[in-house]
Amino acid sequence: HGSVSQFCNPLSGQCNCKERVKGLLCDTCVDNFYGLDVTGCKACECDAAGSISGTVCDARTGQCACKPNIGGRRCDECLDGYHRVQKGHSFLCLPCNCEKAGTVNGSLLCDKSTGQCPCKAGVTGLRCSQCELHAYNLSM
Repeated sequence: HGSVSQFCNPLSGQCNCKERVKGLLCDTCVDNFYGLDVTGCKACECDAAGSISGTVCDARTGQCACKPNIGGRRCDECLDGYHRVQKGHSFLCLPCNCEKAGTVNGSLLCDKSTGQCPCKAGVTGLRCSQCELHAYNLSM
């Protein structure tokens, strides 16, 4: 899939590769491209804020090398149990820190964009750690 034609250099054996493809047999994507198929290689498009600088993505899967607590193929989302906090042009993934006693089914997962934990009836707060007005005794 990666060569322009079936012919190669008779001395070196080097095939004539398509754009963004490398290797003697034109069988590997160049850095920051992945998924060689009939159309060639696709750009990884790693998120600069979420991926480790100086790394390249996996040439087969396109998986970028993510910073801690960050996931997704492009390193552009938080892992389960973390929520996104925007910092200028960058972002961090901070722990949800849900209060297990106050969440539905003891969930420790929060909304990945707001950080809101799923609170039981009568419980409030971002972490589900407070009783609503006129309620008391938040416990297991």
